[in-house]
Amino acid sequence: MKIRCLLAATCISLGSFGMATAHAEEAANVKNVAQAPGMHRGEMHEEMKQHCDANPQKCAERKAEMKKMHAEVDAACKKEPARCKEIRQAHREKMREKMCTENPEQCEKMKARHEEMQKQCAADPKACEAKKAEMQEKMKERMEERHEQRMESHESMAKPGSTSPDKK
Repeated sequence: MKIRCLLAATCISLGSFGMATAHAEEAANVKNVAQAPGMHRGEMHEEMKQHCDANPQKCAERKAEMKKMHAEVDAACKKEPARCKEIRQAHREKMREKMCTENPEQCEKMKARHEEMQKQCAADPKACEAKKAEMQEKMKERMEERHEQRMESHESMAKPGSTSPDKK
């Protein structure tokens, strides 16, 4: 159970939600979003909305399951924050490798920025720590905003005839 929660924490930390956890029965009825690399959030939102319109009971059940899973993940990460951090770091490395194979030019830019930041940190550690704290705070705010948007989006899917929320 702990492994499941920690894996879910990794997914949650990266903002993935929805079709990755769909049952095989539902996956057969809905176009698999994970297999559509060109699909954007708006298109994915529409697919999920159509699925919820067609199967409101299953959609409500899925939302309840996801809410329960989020609570379990939060509790597990509060108990073992170091373990959650390890899993998230491993997932980041995996995604970084994937990005580097898909887009080597972007990967090189990212590596150059990282090296430059390391040089700056070696030269002025206090300024580096302040900048890291600032960046972490901004990231936390962005993640909270995204989470709120996703929750609004999922709530709107349950309501028949509702429209999708405005995108930033």
